[in-house]
Amino acid sequence: DFRALLQSLYATFKEFKMHEQIENEYIIGLLQQRSQTIYNVHSDNKLSEMLSLFEKGLKNVKNEYEQLNYAKQLKERLEAFTRDFLPHMKEEEEVFQPMLMEYFTYEELKDIKKKVIAQHCSQKDTAELLRGLSLWNHAEERQKFFKYSVDEKSDKEVSEHSTGITHLPPEVMLSIFSYLNPQ
Repeated sequence: DFRALLQSLYATFKEFKMHEQIENEYIIGLLQQRSQTIYNVHSDNKLSEMLSLFEKGLKNVKNEYEQLNYAKQLKERLEAFTRDFLPHMKEEEEVFQPMLMEYFTYEELKDIKKKVIAQHCSQKDTAELLRGLSLWNHAEERQKFFKYSVDEKSDKEVSEHSTGITHLPPEVMLSIFSYLNPQ
């Protein structure tokens, strides 16, 4: 069902937006306290535009003709978003992950990770928001833009103290939190 697809994409991108805000507040903020060279890495990355596009589709697409036109536009915008998002992910991997490891101890990184997870859990029931994530997971595999690994021990410790987060698919956990682990 096309409407269900749009709702799923909308929920997924809202989660990305929330993650971006949490990263800016907790992770980038902490890096700025320890290093003078940090700037605000997230300048929205077109998430707001994508959310507006999904809202437009949910409100305005009424018939099959409109749906076909909108689907074409949606496909083009999703592909453009993915292309634009890849450099952002690369920057996080190549610039910010090493800085986190340089400026924070392993224990501090684990504490940061726990705070980020707690913030995600307190803002929304993320498992419910990402219920329709299977479409995005397919896109992730195709684009191979989440290629992180997570320290299993740290994940186990966090999951013992968290509720709700355990319902997230593993690839979401990897993409959101893996850069906090020293390698």
